[in-house]
Amino acid sequence: MTERYSGTVISGFGGFYQVRRSMEQVVECKPRGRLKKTHDKIYPGDEVEISLLEDGRGMIESIGPRRTALRRPNIVNFDRILIVLAWTLPDYDLLLLDRMLVLARQGGVQPIICFNKMDLLPPEQEPEFRAIQECYQQAGYQLLAVSAQQPESIRALRQELRGGLSVLAGPSGVGKSSLINALLGREQVEIGAVSDRLRRGKHTTRYATIMPLGKTEEEGFIADTPGFFILDFPDEFQPEALPLHYPEFALYPGCRFDGCLHRREPDCMVKQAVEEEKIDRQRYERYLRLLEELQTREVKYR
Repeated sequence: MTERYSGTVISGFGGFYQVRRSMEQVVECKPRGRLKKTHDKIYPGDEVEISLLEDGRGMIESIGPRRTALRRPNIVNFDRILIVLAWTLPDYDLLLLDRMLVLARQGGVQPIICFNKMDLLPPEQEPEFRAIQECYQQAGYQLLAVSAQQPESIRALRQELRGGLSVLAGPSGVGKSSLINALLGREQVEIGAVSDRLRRGKHTTRYATIMPLGKTEEEGFIADTPGFFILDFPDEFQPEALPLHYPEFALYPGCRFDGCLHRREPDCMVKQAVEEEKIDRQRYERYLRLLEELQTREVKYR
């Protein structure tokens, strides 16, 4: 029986996949034809078993179960999502942030919020940022302030990303690439060489690539993903599920009705908490906008 070796898919293009066997070895592989019967696609993050050929390349023999998954860009088995917004250029969008937080939680992953370009924050806007930070921290989220121009903030971010695979997500222009470059560090020549080899010219921005954040697995890995993950709520996502993805709502149980949507229902503890300023009113109002979107979609497709 051919000996098999375990590895992780770190990139793929044109039917060929790069599989990391260790921090020092990446093997270019093709999948066995029989895998098409069980898997439509192979994605970065897939845990696979491979056999080695005489020319040093390999064959993907099997694909393990997927713990987590993102659509567009397709990546699996990641441990955290770093949702990146810029303080300015482009201006941040909190409704977009709330939507992304819900989608991340719906996918079973605890997200981290990252405000980038904080070197552009003028002193007179600091209270505005502190209010946003307090809002999301009270909701149970970690919110980091970073800048690729501030090495101490990058060092702190690297510590948060230790262990496992982190995915960066956010709109264009927020500086995801600059953050990745700062996290990788120009001094890590070996990492850069592997990265350059896997980025195949014009396809660099089209396919996700997993790169190490250091020379050991304990330092973690980061996915350089092209563009944005899909922002539409899945068809199976019902309006009744939305409140479950607002952690702060769970702090105020006891609504009169089971399955309370916290909108027009009487004796709603969440609405009472909003009136008492225990829950941020603007975040609650953004929740209502997302709820209306889901309810409108439900009526449309009945």
